[in-house]
Amino acid sequence: MRKIILIGLIVVLTLGSLVCMLGFRREIQAGESLFLRSAEKATSSALNETPLPAESADPIPLPSASPLAEDPALCASMAWDALFAYPSHEAPIRVLALFAKENSPGDVIYQTMLADGKLMAKGVYHADADGDAKAWTEKALQGVTIGLLDSIYAETPELALAAYEALCAAERNDSVEVICAGITEDVLAAMRKDHFAMGVAAGVYENEMQVVYADDLLGK
Repeated sequence: MRKIILIGLIVVLTLGSLVCMLGFRREIQAGESLFLRSAEKATSSALNETPLPAESADPIPLPSASPLAEDPALCASMAWDALFAYPSHEAPIRVLALFAKENSPGDVIYQTMLADGKLMAKGVYHADADGDAKAWTEKALQGVTIGLLDSIYAETPELALAAYEALCAAERNDSVEVICAGITEDVLAAMRKDHFAMGVAAGVYENEMQVVYADDLLGK
């Protein structure tokens, strides 16, 4: 009898232990499930609370290049180089030269080339001392026999336009052209109007330092 009772107690204790273990396992599983659901909710909540960047209908503008400023000394040098190349001349080139003032960048180059025998002076004008540029050029052209002048060098667009007007009025037939240091819309307009009289300009064009030839300009 005692043996039967003992066996019964063992069975009861074993079943109780199994029940406890199963309950504990379910609690663990339930806790893991709750923990996972809590993490998912936290992640979802964080995503919902994070603001998304607003979409822009307009494209982002690209930075534009800064306007290039003309360097008077560089313009003067480039214009003198162009004088020898357009049209091609043999030294010494017979030239009327118009400068802003004595010893300006263009004048310094002029004096050097005179000393080197590359130029033959037909007249020199300085704006700060010689009065109206157009009147001076008209008188200078009258003093040079047709066929004995190659080019007119002008150190600024203003001087170039004055020389251009005087040259057009003179109606010479010896293919003299104005070479301009500096570029403006008025100079380009003169090139388009009479590419024989306003032949070349050196300066900033299309935001680059370059030499613009009237023939090339007309071809655009």
